[in-house]
Amino acid sequence: MLNKAFVRFSARCALLAALALSGIVAFAASDAAIPDFQLTIQEGDTLSGLAQRWLAEPRRWPELQKHNKIENPNRLVPGSVLAIPAGLLREKFTELTVASVSGRAHKADGSALAVGDRLREGGSVKTAGDGYVTIKLADGSTLKLQAQSQLAIARARATPNSAATETQLQLNAGKAEVQFNPAKASGSRFEIRTGFASAAVRGTAFRVASDARGTRTEVTEGTIAFAGLPPDAGRAAPTDSVPVPEGYGSLVDESRKPIPPVRLLAAPALPQEPVFQRAPTLKFAFPALEGAVSYRALLAADAAFERIVGAADLTQPEINFSGLAIGSYVLKVRAVDKFGLEGSDAIALVGIVPGIATVPANSTAPAPAIPSAPSSPASSAPATGWGVPAKK
Repeated sequence: MLNKAFVRFSARCALLAALALSGIVAFAASDAAIPDFQLTIQEGDTLSGLAQRWLAEPRRWPELQKHNKIENPNRLVPGSVLAIPAGLLREKFTELTVASVSGRAHKADGSALAVGDRLREGGSVKTAGDGYVTIKLADGSTLKLQAQSQLAIARARATPNSAATETQLQLNAGKAEVQFNPAKASGSRFEIRTGFASAAVRGTAFRVASDARGTRTEVTEGTIAFAGLPPDAGRAAPTDSVPVPEGYGSLVDESRKPIPPVRLLAAPALPQEPVFQRAPTLKFAFPALEGAVSYRALLAADAAFERIVGAADLTQPEINFSGLAIGSYVLKVRAVDKFGLEGSDAIALVGIVPGIATVPANSTAPAPAIPSAPSSPASSAPATGWGVPAKK
């Protein structure tokens, strides 16, 4: 009876909710592993009628009957729940929106990418050595594509009569940072694939990097399901996924199998007070971090890191940027371990000031004669003068 199905699926939902609160639940990308779409039965509903509204092929309503163990498809219990497998749902196309562009970036046809451009299934984006792009998904999630990256939109669809979306992206080269936000779209599914691996999520923040040697991922919030993919996997579902929790990373190389999760390195120790230096150079050393083989540094003109002005891979713990205009900046540094995994973010505020002799070259505190640095227009957060929330 449908009542039994209701109890079974309610218990399943309770279990998933408990796991999600504990931060250890992971979702694979295959339809078999995606939770069923759950629909509350209304007075007068019939299985064939619901199939007309919700299924890609309404004639497959007998599969719903079997899946939910329904005895009479014309006598459904109002208030009970009908579970619809994700693979049966009717979908529509969605669009991704370009929220910011810094440097050079192009669409599939070679034209320059611009803020406000709409990206659809089958489209792609390529960034140059100075190119950084922020892309908003239909459900409010955000993807930040880094320099020298290639991203293709393999699938971007929505479930009818619902805010739930399904997005599958192909990162052919480079790096991307994802903030997946299912708050507006319960039941949404998101996956990034590379030539080596799949990273599937449901409510998390993580990074993915892909090159000729393999794919690396680092999770900064929540948990992802990370799996190796065979060559030319296409739409085939990944198998043997490994859950990678917050604060850990993993790697898939030529073996096509993810290594056990590795704890990410801590944030390097950057100055706690704003760093003021004379234009046009920013240069200072910071303490080496145990376990780090290199460091990754980004310098931006805004707290959201959408206006990148410099990026560097450092073999030594020393910041060295040149050609900087007078103004305020935000510096982000990560330590990189032996696997190539980037650790936690260290943030420092930077003020590049005119060449006034009273300002020491490596000063880490503002000199009295220098006016306060302007705040960043990109942030409305409680300010330190750089658009970064004040530390609590």
